[in-house]
Amino acid sequence: MKKRFIFGLVTVLALVLALGGVAGCGSQSAASGTADNAKKGPTIKISSKTFTEASLLGTMTYQYLKGLGYPVDNKMGLGELAVIRPALTSGQIDMYWEYTGTGVINLMNHAPVYDEQESYKLIKDWDDSKNGIEWLDYAPLNDTYGIVVRQDVAAKYNLKTTSDYVALVKKGEHLKFVSFPEWDGRADGLPSFEKAYDFKMPKDDIVDVAMGLNYDTLKAQKGDLALAFTTEPRIVTDKLVMLEDDKKAFPVYNACPVVRKQIVEAYPTLTADLKKLSEVLDTKTITELNMQADIEKKSVEEVSTTFLKSKGLLK
Repeated sequence: MKKRFIFGLVTVLALVLALGGVAGCGSQSAASGTADNAKKGPTIKISSKTFTEASLLGTMTYQYLKGLGYPVDNKMGLGELAVIRPALTSGQIDMYWEYTGTGVINLMNHAPVYDEQESYKLIKDWDDSKNGIEWLDYAPLNDTYGIVVRQDVAAKYNLKTTSDYVALVKKGEHLKFVSFPEWDGRADGLPSFEKAYDFKMPKDDIVDVAMGLNYDTLKAQKGDLALAFTTEPRIVTDKLVMLEDDKKAFPVYNACPVVRKQIVEAYPTLTADLKKLSEVLDTKTITELNMQADIEKKSVEEVSTTFLKSKGLLK
């Protein structure tokens, strides 16, 4: 996913246009549920960021809550952090999915955190007390950095964990590591990775490419391992092996529904209902759903509906 590299690219003009258009065209209101299960209260305006994973999370939430009888309004694809966050805090929207790491690093300006519970508690407590925004139960899915390896390389060296790879480097084995220039110099990038695993990656082993070309580079066998994001579908389609980050070198980015406190207070059952959705969304599952949308070209709505029905969350 590109989300951690594009926050600074949204202009003030885009923010103004997006906020001004929230109540305009492109939204869908829904008289939800049946007469028997319809809930009374304020309409919940549900939004999302623009990339596939965010659209899936938002759309699943919209469809699921609509089926439970909540009055909901579809505001999907509003924009990235610089647009969607002010829309939430201003009440233009009521809910979207955010990542704990994004909250900690980009909203709190806090150092990266590598433990799920610590990251969640930090942003949850801060946003509740400061902004009246509730971070509900987070999903197991962790969309963070990871190291992927070609299958033949993993089999040859019996690579299962990142420590296995580092041990090879320390023995003098040279494997080509495909990276991004942005990551090489980031505080939570290569320097943090080297520190966590107590090694120095040989400069001649690094193959820097533009973002998105890491998989093609591996496929062309011009690299052995590559930096990736853990929920990208090409990990599945290219049959790559994701190494376990056994020393937790990468910050955690668990996806979490963030909701205005007024909405949570208006619907006492909302937290428990959304937990049922969050708890079935792990890293493997969201990667498969991303693949259905991005690679198999199914619509986000179709992927969401099929998944919810398979989990008994939608009739």
